Amino acid sequence: LSACSSKENIEPEQINILSQTVWLRKDMSSEIIYGGGDNYLKLSFKQDYSYEIVRIKGDKVNSLYEEGVYTITDNKDVILNTEKNNQKTSLRYVLDNNRTLNRVTEDGQILTHAYEAYIKQ
Repeated sequence: LSACSSKENIEPEQINILSQTVWLRKDMSSEIIYGGGDNYLKLSFKQDYSYEIVRIKGDKVNSLYEEGVYTITDNKDVILNTEKNNQKTSLRYVLDNNRTLNRVTEDGQILTHAYEAYIKQ
């Protein structure tokens, strides 16, 4: 008896739940400098697993804050990878009920402050 089997395990393609979504959070450093209450960081996830964060005041984009690539793990961890001043950095977030990205510190503490969390728009 012989059985037909494939040696390759074909993984189903993961659905990118963040693709083409936009998230906002308060930009506290701009609030301190400029005031006004309408300073935000706008995080946009692209289909090709790249992201862009821009500073906005009201409806106007002020500047590019950061760009890079992201990964999503099964347990809803989102890792943003970028390079600043020739140094690679990674920031970890956890996706909470598909509406909030809470920042996770290096020691695993979840920061739930409004100025640390991105809210899906």
